[in-house]
Amino acid sequence: MTVFICCFCIATVMVLFLWSISVALREGVYQIKRLHQIPCSDCEFFTNDYRLKCTVRPCVACTEDAIGCTDFEPKTCFANSCQQHFYRVYKPYAEIPTTNPSVPPLATGIRS
Repeated sequence: MTVFICCFCIATVMVLFLWSISVALREGVYQIKRLHQIPCSDCEFFTNDYRLKCTVRPCVACTEDAIGCTDFEPKTCFANSCQQHFYRVYKPYAEIPTTNPSVPPLATGIRS
C-alpha cells in the first residue's frame, strides 16, 4: 500500500512539474511576442542612446507603454540613430617603411 502511495505522489509531482514548465513556456512566448511589438527602434525620434532613448517621450521609450505611441514616425535615413560614426581610420605611421636597411628582409619577417 505504501508503494502505491509513493508512486502516486511521484507521478503527481511529475505531472505538476511538467504542467508548470508548459505554463512558463507559454507565458514566455507571449511576453516575447508582446515585447517585439515595441516600435521604438524604428521611430524617427529614437536616439539609440541609453541616456535619452526618445526625444518626445523619454519615460515611455522602450517599454510596453510605447506600443501604440501616437508620436511614432517611421525612421528615415536622416534619423540620429541611423548615422554611422566613422572614426579616424587613416594611420600616418602605416606609410612609413619599417624595414631597417642594415637588416636583411627575411630576418624581419617581411618578404619583398
